[in-house]
Amino acid sequence: MKYAKKLIIGGMSAMSLGATVHLQADDTIRVGVIGPTTGVFSFFGEQQRMGVELAKEELAERLAELNLEVEFYDSQGDAETTVDRLRAMESRDDIDLVVGPVLGGTGLAGLEWAKSSGMPMVISYSAPEDITMRDRTENVVRAGWTGAQPMFAFGEYVAKELGHKRIVMVGQDYSFPYNQAGGFMKTFCRAGGESVERIWHPTGTSDYSSILATLPDGDAVLYNGAGSDGLAFFQQYHDFGIDARMPLLGGSNFFAVGNLPEMGERAIGGLSALQYAEGLETDTFLAFRDAFMAMHGEEVVPLAPAEHGYVAFKMAVNAFESANGDDRDAVIAALRETEMPDAPRGPFHLDEYGNPVQNIYVNEVQEVDGRLVNVPIETYENVSQFGPFDAEEYLAGDPDSRDFPPSDCSDPYYD
Repeated sequence: MKYAKKLIIGGMSAMSLGATVHLQADDTIRVGVIGPTTGVFSFFGEQQRMGVELAKEELAERLAELNLEVEFYDSQGDAETTVDRLRAMESRDDIDLVVGPVLGGTGLAGLEWAKSSGMPMVISYSAPEDITMRDRTENVVRAGWTGAQPMFAFGEYVAKELGHKRIVMVGQDYSFPYNQAGGFMKTFCRAGGESVERIWHPTGTSDYSSILATLPDGDAVLYNGAGSDGLAFFQQYHDFGIDARMPLLGGSNFFAVGNLPEMGERAIGGLSALQYAEGLETDTFLAFRDAFMAMHGEEVVPLAPAEHGYVAFKMAVNAFESANGDDRDAVIAALRETEMPDAPRGPFHLDEYGNPVQNIYVNEVQEVDGRLVNVPIETYENVSQFGPFDAEEYLAGDPDSRDFPPSDCSDPYYD
């Protein structure tokens, strides 16, 4: 039987009135999947949608037994539109669980809506760490990552394995790169690094000549951003010849597959870190990749948003089965107990805050079968959203910002 829902009365839940009132409903379970399928960020939403479509095909018999249906919603990459769609899911479309959103701002907007709604939500790719940290709520879990999570591993790798002491970081000036920088710096400094000098630029920058002409010396440059900004920086960095004296490292999305053909062979050897890699060679990943490309086309490579959508939907189905079609609280409890030993990216389980503890891969751009892909060269197992740090101590600290943590590794903060 479909789980019972709490009646909403005049903007107040029945629970807030001191009683739980249940609505009679049909036996159909409805999952709403939300992400941008139009607009500037449609690539991310389309990848999520394709991942969910593959999971639907693989789970067809189980979905029929559950009487589970899926509806797709376009967030347009906009926070206000996202909330409008979420409200419609609840009040008009009888949705029982949400998969998504995908982007940072829409994820935070979805979180705030979910706090008042109580709707179970499995956030797929949206990475602001406070979704599963300072602003967490019981009914929201995550299938993906925080911005700092892969950079904890990368900071340690760059200091210990590459032996770099001084990093010059150039990045897009907004919250996600701040969080990536924070994760990197916290472990880089503790692993023997000396400094990370940050240079921020507005999003939408196409001319880096003033930055590159005055770039400080260091052991390496880390570009902390992605998209067209990252591609322009990559091209101009090489045009200026700076790669001859300082190697170029990448934030998690810098060497994205979509940009690699335009970067060309100069990208070979480029290093970054993520909880996902297109060059994984495990049987589970290869089966996922082959099935995805068979469904969506041999030229459509599954990237992290696709795998995270695929996994998020499976988490939802598992939770409904585990709850035996029981009430909303049972579904939420089942979600929070998620363990995915056979996820394509590698095994993970959720921590007590609802975020995956998972493998992080240091990836190197290599040419494989005539195609540039990110291939894992180092694996850090069981990395949490808090990295190597105590959760309570981490949460008591300041959130990452454009100026925090300190650039100087000798700062008392790192003691």
